Amino acid sequence: MATAPAPSSVSFEYLFDTLQADADVREKIREAVKALERDERGCLAVLNRVHVVGPAETLPLLNTITPLFPALRTSLASLASLIPPTQFYRYNDMFSRSLQSAAFIVVVDHFLRTEDVPTKDEVAVALGISDAWRDHFFLPIEDYLNSLISLLNELSRLAVNRVTLGDFQAPVRYARFAKELSSAFGLLNLKNDNLRKRFDGIKYDVKKLEEVVYDLSLRGLHL
Repeated sequence: MATAPAPSSVSFEYLFDTLQADADVREKIREAVKALERDERGCLAVLNRVHVVGPAETLPLLNTITPLFPALRTSLASLASLIPPTQFYRYNDMFSRSLQSAAFIVVVDHFLRTEDVPTKDEVAVALGISDAWRDHFFLPIEDYLNSLISLLNELSRLAVNRVTLGDFQAPVRYARFAKELSSAFGLLNLKNDNLRKRFDGIKYDVKKLEEVVYDLSLRGLHL
Protein backbone atom coordinates (compact mmCIF):
# COMPACT_ATOMS: atom_id res chain seq x y z
CA MET A 1 0.00 0.00 0.00
CA ALA A 2 1.45 3.37 -1.08
CA THR A 3 2.21 5.85 1.64
CA ALA A 4 0.71 9.35 1.48
CA PRO A 5 3.18 12.05 0.46
CA ALA A 6 4.54 14.17 3.25
CA PRO A 7 2.88 17.60 3.49
CA SER A 8 4.81 20.36 1.71
CA SER A 9 6.90 22.62 3.90
CA VAL A 10 7.05 25.36 1.26
CA SER A 11 5.59 28.62 2.52
CA PHE A 12 5.73 32.17 1.24
CA GLU A 13 4.30 33.76 4.35
CA TYR A 14 7.63 35.46 4.97
CA LEU A 15 7.14 37.39 1.69
CA PHE A 16 3.71 38.74 2.59
CA ASP A 17 4.91 41.89 4.32
CA THR A 18 7.29 42.73 1.46
CA LEU A 19 4.62 42.23 -1.21
CA GLN A 20 2.06 44.19 0.79
CA ALA A 21 4.49 47.07 1.30
CA ASP A 22 5.18 47.16 -2.45
CA ALA A 23 1.45 47.12 -3.23
CA ASP A 24 0.90 50.01 -0.81
CA VAL A 25 3.64 52.07 -2.47
CA ARG A 26 2.20 51.41 -5.91
CA GLU A 27 -1.28 52.46 -4.83
CA LYS A 28 0.06 55.71 -3.40
CA ILE A 29 2.02 56.33 -6.61
CA ARG A 30 -1.12 55.79 -8.70
CA GLU A 31 -2.97 58.41 -6.65
CA ALA A 32 -0.05 60.84 -6.91
CA VAL A 33 0.11 60.35 -10.69
CA LYS A 34 -3.60 61.13 -10.98
CA ALA A 35 -3.06 64.41 -9.12
CA LEU A 36 -0.05 65.24 -11.31
CA GLU A 37 -2.00 64.54 -14.49
CA ARG A 38 -4.83 66.82 -13.34
CA ASP A 39 -2.34 69.66 -13.00
CA GLU A 40 -0.80 68.82 -16.36
CA ARG A 41 -4.17 68.95 -18.08
CA GLY A 42 -4.61 72.53 -16.88
CA CYS A 43 -1.23 73.51 -18.36
CA LEU A 44 -1.84 71.63 -21.61
CA ALA A 45 -5.23 73.33 -22.03
CA VAL A 46 -3.43 76.68 -22.05
CA LEU A 47 -0.76 75.47 -24.49
CA ASN A 48 -3.40 74.09 -26.85
CA ARG A 49 -4.84 77.57 -27.20
CA VAL A 50 -1.56 78.67 -28.80
CA HIS A 51 -2.89 77.12 -32.00
CA VAL A 52 -5.73 79.63 -32.23
CA VAL A 53 -4.00 82.91 -31.33
CA GLY A 54 -1.65 85.09 -33.31
CA PRO A 55 1.91 86.13 -32.41
CA ALA A 56 0.78 89.23 -30.50
CA GLU A 57 -1.46 87.16 -28.22
CA THR A 58 1.00 84.31 -27.64
CA LEU A 59 3.05 85.84 -24.81
CA PRO A 60 0.02 87.05 -22.81
CA LEU A 61 -1.44 83.56 -23.20
CA LEU A 62 1.77 81.92 -22.01
CA ASN A 63 1.82 84.20 -19.00
CA THR A 64 -1.42 82.60 -17.85
CA ILE A 65 0.37 79.27 -17.48
CA THR A 66 2.93 80.67 -15.04
CA PRO A 67 0.54 80.61 -12.04
CA LEU A 68 -0.13 76.91 -12.76
CA PHE A 69 3.48 75.81 -12.29
CA PRO A 70 3.54 75.85 -8.46
CA ALA A 71 0.77 73.23 -8.33
CA LEU A 72 2.62 71.15 -10.92
CA ARG A 73 5.80 71.30 -8.85
CA THR A 74 3.91 70.39 -5.68
CA SER A 75 2.39 67.32 -7.35
CA LEU A 76 5.81 66.22 -8.61
CA ALA A 77 7.29 66.68 -5.14
CA SER A 78 4.50 64.55 -3.66
CA LEU A 79 5.20 61.83 -6.21
CA ALA A 80 8.94 62.01 -5.60
CA SER A 81 8.45 61.60 -1.85
CA LEU A 82 6.87 58.18 -2.43
CA ILE A 83 9.81 56.63 -4.26
CA PRO A 84 12.16 54.71 -1.92
CA PRO A 85 15.93 55.33 -2.28
CA THR A 86 17.52 53.55 -5.28
CA GLN A 87 14.08 52.33 -6.43
CA PHE A 88 13.39 54.90 -9.17
CA TYR A 89 13.48 52.43 -12.06
CA ARG A 90 11.44 49.87 -10.14
CA TYR A 91 8.45 52.20 -10.26
CA ASN A 92 9.36 54.41 -13.23
CA ASP A 93 6.95 52.71 -15.62
CA MET A 94 4.07 53.99 -13.47
CA PHE A 95 4.90 57.67 -13.97
CA SER A 96 7.30 57.94 -16.91
CA ARG A 97 4.62 59.16 -19.32
CA SER A 98 3.46 61.79 -16.82
CA LEU A 99 7.02 62.94 -16.21
CA GLN A 100 7.55 63.26 -19.97
CA SER A 101 4.36 65.32 -20.19
CA ALA A 102 5.57 67.64 -17.43
CA ALA A 103 8.89 68.09 -19.23
CA PHE A 104 7.03 68.72 -22.50
CA ILE A 105 5.03 71.52 -20.88
CA VAL A 106 8.23 73.26 -19.79
CA VAL A 107 9.93 72.71 -23.16
CA VAL A 108 7.01 74.09 -25.20
CA ASP A 109 6.53 77.08 -22.90
CA HIS A 110 10.24 77.86 -23.12
CA PHE A 111 10.40 77.43 -26.89
CA LEU A 112 7.40 79.64 -27.59
CA ARG A 113 9.01 82.39 -25.53
CA THR A 114 12.57 82.06 -26.86
CA GLU A 115 12.44 79.81 -29.95
CA ASP A 116 15.11 77.69 -28.30
CA VAL A 117 14.99 74.64 -26.02
CA PRO A 118 16.00 74.48 -22.36
CA THR A 119 18.66 72.07 -21.19
CA LYS A 120 17.73 68.96 -19.23
CA ASP A 121 18.91 70.64 -16.02
CA GLU A 122 16.84 73.74 -16.78
CA VAL A 123 13.74 71.59 -17.26
CA ALA A 124 14.40 69.81 -13.97
CA VAL A 125 14.76 73.14 -12.16
CA ALA A 126 11.56 74.49 -13.73
CA LEU A 127 9.74 71.39 -12.46
CA GLY A 128 11.20 71.76 -8.99
CA ILE A 129 13.13 68.49 -9.22
CA SER A 130 15.85 68.92 -6.63
CA ASP A 131 19.40 67.56 -6.81
CA ALA A 132 18.82 66.40 -3.25
CA TRP A 133 16.37 63.81 -4.64
CA ARG A 134 18.91 62.20 -6.96
CA ASP A 135 18.97 58.93 -5.02
CA HIS A 136 15.26 58.35 -5.63
CA PHE A 137 13.81 60.77 -8.19
CA PHE A 138 15.20 62.67 -11.19
CA LEU A 139 14.49 63.55 -14.82
CA PRO A 140 15.94 60.76 -17.00
CA ILE A 141 17.68 61.72 -20.23
CA GLU A 142 15.19 59.57 -22.16
CA ASP A 143 12.21 61.52 -20.81
CA TYR A 144 13.89 64.82 -21.63
CA LEU A 145 14.66 63.70 -25.20
CA ASN A 146 11.11 62.42 -25.63
CA SER A 147 9.83 65.87 -24.65
CA LEU A 148 11.97 67.43 -27.40
CA ILE A 149 10.57 65.01 -29.97
CA SER A 150 7.05 65.90 -28.81
CA LEU A 151 7.95 69.56 -29.35
CA LEU A 152 8.74 68.82 -33.00
CA ASN A 153 5.40 67.01 -33.34
CA GLU A 154 3.73 70.12 -31.93
CA LEU A 155 5.59 72.53 -34.21
CA SER A 156 4.55 70.64 -37.34
CA ARG A 157 0.93 71.29 -36.32
CA LEU A 158 1.53 74.82 -35.12
CA ALA A 159 3.19 75.86 -38.39
CA VAL A 160 0.00 75.12 -40.35
CA ASN A 161 -2.13 77.03 -37.85
CA ARG A 162 0.25 79.99 -37.89
CA VAL A 163 -0.18 80.26 -41.66
CA THR A 164 -3.96 80.19 -41.23
CA LEU A 165 -3.64 83.09 -38.80
CA GLY A 166 -1.50 85.07 -41.24
CA ASP A 167 1.90 84.47 -39.62
CA PHE A 168 4.09 83.41 -42.54
CA GLN A 169 7.49 83.77 -40.87
CA ALA A 170 7.03 81.39 -37.94
CA PRO A 171 6.92 78.23 -40.12
CA VAL A 172 10.23 79.22 -41.70
CA ARG A 173 11.86 79.54 -38.28
CA TYR A 174 10.25 76.32 -37.07
CA ALA A 175 11.53 74.42 -40.10
CA ARG A 176 15.07 75.70 -39.57
CA PHE A 177 14.94 74.78 -35.89
CA ALA A 178 13.52 71.31 -36.64
CA LYS A 179 16.40 70.56 -39.01
CA GLU A 180 18.93 71.64 -36.40
CA LEU A 181 17.33 69.55 -33.68
CA SER A 182 17.01 66.55 -35.98
CA SER A 183 20.72 66.83 -36.82
CA ALA A 184 21.57 67.00 -33.12
CA PHE A 185 19.54 63.84 -32.47
CA GLY A 186 21.36 62.12 -35.32
CA LEU A 187 24.62 62.47 -33.39
CA LEU A 188 23.26 60.49 -30.46
CA ASN A 189 23.72 56.74 -30.14
CA LEU A 190 20.18 55.95 -29.00
CA LYS A 191 19.86 52.63 -27.18
CA ASN A 192 16.26 53.00 -26.02
CA ASP A 193 14.00 51.24 -28.58
CA ASN A 194 11.00 53.50 -28.04
CA LEU A 195 13.13 56.63 -28.23
CA ARG A 196 14.85 55.40 -31.39
CA LYS A 197 11.50 54.72 -33.05
CA ARG A 198 10.24 58.18 -32.12
CA PHE A 199 13.46 59.70 -33.49
CA ASP A 200 12.90 57.85 -36.76
CA GLY A 201 9.53 59.62 -36.97
CA ILE A 202 11.10 63.08 -36.72
CA LYS A 203 11.75 63.08 -40.45
CA TYR A 204 8.01 63.25 -41.08
CA ASP A 205 7.70 66.36 -38.90
CA VAL A 206 10.65 67.96 -40.66
CA LYS A 207 9.16 67.07 -44.05
CA LYS A 208 5.78 68.54 -43.09
CA LEU A 209 7.44 71.79 -42.01
CA GLU A 210 9.44 71.93 -45.24
CA GLU A 211 6.24 71.44 -47.23
CA VAL A 212 4.59 74.35 -45.42
CA VAL A 213 7.58 76.59 -46.19
CA TYR A 214 7.65 75.42 -49.82
CA ASP A 215 3.96 76.17 -50.21
CA LEU A 216 4.52 79.66 -48.82
CA SER A 217 7.32 80.27 -51.30
CA LEU A 218 5.10 79.17 -54.20
CA ARG A 219 2.45 81.62 -53.05
CA GLY A 220 5.00 84.42 -52.71
CA LEU A 221 4.47 84.61 -48.95
CA HIS A 222 7.90 83.40 -47.91
CA LEU A 223 9.82 86.64 -47.44
